[in-house]
Amino acid sequence: MATGSMGTGLALAMLLAIPGCSRIGVRASFAPPRLQIEPRGRVDLGELGPLEVRSQGYSFRNTSGAPISLRVLDLAPGVTVAGPALEQPVPARGSARLELRVDPQGWSGPQARNVRLGTDDPGQGDYYLPVRMTVRPDLALDGTRRDFGDVGAHESPMVLFRFARETGKPLALRVVTELPAYLEGEIQARGPGAQLAFTLRPARIPPGMRMGLERVRVESNAPLQPWFDLYLEWRVHHAIEANPSRLLFLDPGQGALTLELRSRNGMPFRILGAELEGEGFQLGPVPAPAAVQTLVVRRVATASSRAMLVLRVVGEAEPLRVPVAYLPAAVSVDEDVMVVPHKTD
Repeated sequence: MATGSMGTGLALAMLLAIPGCSRIGVRASFAPPRLQIEPRGRVDLGELGPLEVRSQGYSFRNTSGAPISLRVLDLAPGVTVAGPALEQPVPARGSARLELRVDPQGWSGPQARNVRLGTDDPGQGDYYLPVRMTVRPDLALDGTRRDFGDVGAHESPMVLFRFARETGKPLALRVVTELPAYLEGEIQARGPGAQLAFTLRPARIPPGMRMGLERVRVESNAPLQPWFDLYLEWRVHHAIEANPSRLLFLDPGQGALTLELRSRNGMPFRILGAELEGEGFQLGPVPAPAAVQTLVVRRVATASSRAMLVLRVVGEAEPLRVPVAYLPAAVSVDEDVMVVPHKTD
């Protein structure tokens, strides 16, 4: 955008450069405009590539009976103007053309530019050539979010993000977020393009986690797009699903919790073995084979405790693991002490 002297009297000068402005009651010492500009008002240049120079032609018609000369007073960044309208006076009752050129290099997104022109007639106001445009980013990405879908415990799905620089310059990417153990990333770059592949390893997901949304930041060498935040959604299922996925005792009054086990295919299953790795809890009887079974876990711990319930099911190579914990809320007030305020008359 133009700065400095372009701000002084901007609104007034623009009105004076538009035929018919006297109808809105503006009073000034300038004479009515002697030049009519086509096209009038702000011109939309549309969408431009990061290196795409766009031109816009203007016609200046002299409505007066004497020649008038134009000169450039201010140019916005990346804008140049040239043409007969600047090279010699516009003849009386004649016309002359001018070409405005915009170079968007170094800019991205919606942009507005302006040119301020003056004349050799001190009675004239300034003339403006405002334009707007949208500059496409150099580095483009085919979306910032991917969903691995509903993943089985033995699957290893992959998703891809594709990057490309429109300028054709070499692209370099770097993953700056520390990835969890169950997520692997690989960058393959070639010239102005690159793809980033993520692979989910469900076997490495901690017990009790069934879904997640990962945010991964990726940095690039494109000056105007230095980083992107990518989002990865996942959900993992097992042949036998535990509900809840973890047993958490919070209330000291909770003596037992029930775990529901359900087969995804609706067929009966048999628990071959059930054991607790850790202290502070006891298991109830193992239920008989069925499509839906319930298992009771009792708390015997009196202080914070953690354990892992390991269930081995006939036909399943890997055991189902369910975290169990007793995490009583911290007591901040001694309930045996009561403070009674003094009565005041």
